[in-house]
Amino acid sequence: MRASGVPNNVEPAVRTDKVVPEHVPAPPSNAQDAPPPAQGSLRRALIPVIATTLVVGLAVAALLNWDEWLASWPTQTTDDAQVAADVSTLSARVSGNIRVLGVDDYAAVKKGQLIAEIDPDQYDAAVRLASANVDAAKASLDNLHNQELLQSAVIDSANAQHDAAIAQEIQAREEAERQERLGGATSIQNLQQAEAAHLEAQASVTSTAANIEQQKAQLKVLQGQEGTLKAALDAARANLDNALLLQGYSRIYAPFDGVVGLNLVHVGDYVGVGTSVISVVPISSLYVAANFKETQLERMKPGSIAEIHIDTYPGQTLTGKIVGLSPASGAVFALLPPDNATGNFTKVVQRLPIKVVFDPGQPLVSRLRAGLSAEVTVRTPADVEGGGLK
Repeated sequence: MRASGVPNNVEPAVRTDKVVPEHVPAPPSNAQDAPPPAQGSLRRALIPVIATTLVVGLAVAALLNWDEWLASWPTQTTDDAQVAADVSTLSARVSGNIRVLGVDDYAAVKKGQLIAEIDPDQYDAAVRLASANVDAAKASLDNLHNQELLQSAVIDSANAQHDAAIAQEIQAREEAERQERLGGATSIQNLQQAEAAHLEAQASVTSTAANIEQQKAQLKVLQGQEGTLKAALDAARANLDNALLLQGYSRIYAPFDGVVGLNLVHVGDYVGVGTSVISVVPISSLYVAANFKETQLERMKPGSIAEIHIDTYPGQTLTGKIVGLSPASGAVFALLPPDNATGNFTKVVQRLPIKVVFDPGQPLVSRLRAGLSAEVTVRTPADVEGGGLK
C-alpha cells in the first residue's frame, strides 16, 4: 500500500544517490584512446642525462691527462716554499769561560766584528812559553854555528901544523942524507942525530895528519847536530804558531755581514770545544727554497723567471730566477728514505727542491727573514722541452 502510494519517479532517484559512488567510471581500457606523449617532455628528460654524461666524460679526461695538462701550463706555482739562508752557527774552538759578549740578541753585525771572547789568560801564557822555546832553540842553533866556525879554525891550524911538520921532515931528511954522504968525514954521533931528527920529523907529519882527520870528524859531528837543532827550532816555531792560533780562537768574530740570533751562552759560562755560541744569518744572501711536484718540472731550468709572494707582505711581489735544481727529491735525502721493495706500494707524487735567488735592487729583500712562508710562480717558456732535468 505504501509502495503504491509513492510516486514512481521518487524511489529510483533515492536509489540512484546511493549507487553512484559504487560505480565510478573506469579509464579507457584501449591504449589507443590515450593522448600521445609530448615531444617537449622527452627533451626535458634527456637533457640531464646528456649533461651528466658530458661532465663525467670531462672528469675522466681530466684525470687521465691531468699531469700532461699541468706540465704544459706556462706558469707553475707552489705554496710549499720558504725564505732560506745559509745560517752559520759559530762555535767555540777552545775551552774556557766567556769573558765578553760583544753583541745583543738579533743585532746586526759586520764582518770581523767581535761576537764573544773566551778568557785568554792560559792561551797568552802558552804563547809566551812557546816564544821562549823558539828563542832557546835559535840560541842553541847559533851556538852550534859558532862551534862549527871555531872547529873550522882548529882544522886550519892543524893544517898549518901539518905543513910545518912536512917542512921539518924534508929538512931533517936532507940533513940525514948529507951526513950519510959525508961518510968518514963526519962523526957517527952527527949521523945518528940527523937520522933521529928525520924520524922525529916523520912522526910529527903523521901526528899532524891524524890531528887534521880528528878535527874534521869533530866538525862532522857538529854539522850532524845542526839538523837536529834546526828540527827543534822548527818544532818550537810550530808550537808558537799553534799557541797563537789558540790565542786567536779565544776571540770569536762575525764571518760576514748579517744578523745574529739568540745568544746561546752568557758571560761567565764555561764552554768546551765545539760548544755553539750564536748563529749568524747572512741577510744579503737570502734565497727561496721551493718544493715543486715532479709533474711540474718538465719545462723548468736554471735561469727561469720566478715571482715570489711572501705571506708576511701580502700584495707585494718580488722577482727572482732559478739558479739550481736539487739532484734528488726530498725523500732521497730523508733520514729514513722509503723502501718501496717491501709491502704494498702506493704511488706518491715526489717534490724536488728548487733554489730561487732574488733579483738585485729590491728593498723588501732586506726586510725578509729566513723561514718566512712564500708562494713561488715560475714562468716556463713553451719552447723549452724538459730543460729542468737536463
